[in-house]
Amino acid sequence: MGKITKIETQKKNKKRVNLYIDGEFALGLYKETIVKQSLYAGKEINKSQLSEIKYQESINEAKEKVRNYLTYRDRSKKEIRDYLKVKEFEEDIINDVIENFEEAGLLNDHAFAMMWIKDRNIRNPRGNFLLKREMEEKGISSDDIEAALTIVDERKNALSAAKKARRKYTGKNDIKRRMYEYLARRGFPSYLLREAIDEVLREND
Repeated sequence: MGKITKIETQKKNKKRVNLYIDGEFALGLYKETIVKQSLYAGKEINKSQLSEIKYQESINEAKEKVRNYLTYRDRSKKEIRDYLKVKEFEEDIINDVIENFEEAGLLNDHAFAMMWIKDRNIRNPRGNFLLKREMEEKGISSDDIEAALTIVDERKNALSAAKKARRKYTGKNDIKRRMYEYLARRGFPSYLLREAIDEVLREND
């Protein structure tokens, strides 16, 4: 048993505080942990309660890392799970954090799959085969993949990719072969990439 004797905001990180028990520094905590655990100077703390505080602190630390991770782009649940594993968080903490973000609407594999497809369509058109493989690698379910692929116009994407390849290889020898390889690497079926390449080359004749 011990008593909280002081809680002070850290100088370098205003989101965190230093917790002192019986006059000695015990640990650093996020302010969120202080609120959730109803901690205040003068409160008695036993070992079981301290263990719960440390668990809640790990939850908040993991949540903060996920928030930062999500600032770069949306993520699938598998990406978040893999990221937290690399950061060496325990499985129960990872599960709690993922559940929390799902409930808050910040993690949704269906929405992620739709976003991923739309972004690929605009920035880097690819065939359905490669799109499916990318989403499988990110842990998206077959149902969500199938739903996302319904918004893909694969022929339109093949034409867009062929136009990019045409610009990329202008002035190069054996341009048709280069375009073929370019589209093949992006997962387009052979019949479709041939049609797209022929159409784009005819437009430039």
